[in-house]
Amino acid sequence: MISGEFGELGELIFEIEIISSDEDRYPIEVLLDTGFTSGWLALDVQDAESIGWRLIERDKIMQMARGEAFFDIYEGKVRLDGQEYIVPVLAGEGISEPLLGLQWLKILPLSVNFSAGILTLG
Repeated sequence: MISGEFGELGELIFEIEIISSDEDRYPIEVLLDTGFTSGWLALDVQDAESIGWRLIERDKIMQMARGEAFFDIYEGKVRLDGQEYIVPVLAGEGISEPLLGLQWLKILPLSVNFSAGILTLG
């Protein structure tokens, strides 16, 4: 189980590790986005390329809240709740904040209690 923090507007923020192709680990803060229904993780394309993840698919069209957008799909490795996962990662230009997608909630329970300040995943 990992603990998270609430943002100023009640955003659900967690820290996870992304693992490079060289097995280097980098902690990053991610925003759990329940509107990101089809994915596991979204990053800026520069971040995905800089850690050497393998490109799976280029220019995949995805439906976003603002319309269609193109993303590259990488095979990413992350550590969350003490376990390593290999997941498809959407990478696009201008993603200013890494996002965790709704797919995580299919395998890890989410606990949110705003009044008590409790936010956990896993």
